[in-house]
Amino acid sequence: MFSLLFETVFRIALGGTNLRIKRSGIIAADRNQDKENFNALQVEEIRREYERIDDDWLRLHYKTSVGLVIFACMIEFVMGILLIHSDMLTTTVSRFVLKFMALPSGANLLCIAADTAIIRSERFSQKRKIYSVSLIFVGICFILFTVHSTFTAIYYIFAIGIMLTTIYANYRVTSITALTSIAAIVISELFIVWDVDKSSIFESTHRLSDFIISLFVLTAFSIVCMVVVRFEKEKNLASIQIEIERQRLQKRLQVDEMTGIFNRKALHEALKQIEDDAPDGRNILAIVDLDQFKGINDNWGHHLGDRCLIEFTKILKENRGKFIPFRYGGDEFCLLFRNAEMEDAKAVCEKIRSRLDELHFEDCPGLKLTASFGLAACMDQMDAVRLFIQADHALYEAKKVRNAIHVFQKEA
Repeated sequence: MFSLLFETVFRIALGGTNLRIKRSGIIAADRNQDKENFNALQVEEIRREYERIDDDWLRLHYKTSVGLVIFACMIEFVMGILLIHSDMLTTTVSRFVLKFMALPSGANLLCIAADTAIIRSERFSQKRKIYSVSLIFVGICFILFTVHSTFTAIYYIFAIGIMLTTIYANYRVTSITALTSIAAIVISELFIVWDVDKSSIFESTHRLSDFIISLFVLTAFSIVCMVVVRFEKEKNLASIQIEIERQRLQKRLQVDEMTGIFNRKALHEALKQIEDDAPDGRNILAIVDLDQFKGINDNWGHHLGDRCLIEFTKILKENRGKFIPFRYGGDEFCLLFRNAEMEDAKAVCEKIRSRLDELHFEDCPGLKLTASFGLAACMDQMDAVRLFIQADHALYEAKKVRNAIHVFQKEA
């Protein structure tokens, strides 16, 4: 008989333990899911911030292209005037103006027109705009280099285009820009003869050495830029991780550890925000108190009291899209309805109260959990303190009868 009694007690205890483990597992899973959702949300916010920075740099990149074309046109105009009035001109004025001023300037303006259309287009993604602006910049450099390659310094204009891509911290953008720049130099020197007075690299040792040196310098510069991109990416990843940790710590300070919803500190900040915001909506505060909760702790133990709080929080989370839940302290909760009507808020509270009626504890069949609700509306630029006092007064009236919903009414 004693063995049978012992076995029965053991099974009940084991069943209760398994139940607690199962519930703990569910709670842990919910918290892990919230944590993953929070991390994903923060990563998405940081990603959008980096996209904004890239967009700002993209517009500066575009303006640099415009500035380069304007500067080149001015230099070509000034140098053209000087050459026309000197004895260095070896062709007719009209041919010189057409070949070394009008055509390159016109081609560059077409590049800027294409650049402008791409920047303003909504059909192009940010990534495609970055590639397009980077390669069009190389195209502008190619035109200037082909027309004015007599000047050795023009070789290194391509380095500007490569350098401008490092801010995007994208290996592919920088590498494609660098390879395109080197290919542009090779094509221009080997296959295009724009200035007939210019010596070919195969006819001049000096020009051949300049050509080879420029290729080595641009290649080395591209490698350096790739290294910069690598460290820029590492810095970005580190800043993302730091921001996630900062946001996680901030969230932890505003979240109740047991229930996983916002705490009193978060409520105070939310109420302060209501005060600071323009009164463009109707805000309702509901204070909820679990009835006779002290008796649950005294008669059933604090572990069961904690379970009651957790189960009640689950019911609140079922309706979290309609309000923001807070645990104010102990068995007292606050529900903040933003831009809501009182009838809608009362309906939600009634739904929560009905769900509590359906709640049963298998290992404590005699336990019946109920709650009282006190609601108050924030109107006419009411301060948060007054709103809380009115909701607390409504809760006091609801507690008189228990398991009730009471709305604060101003005395006539």
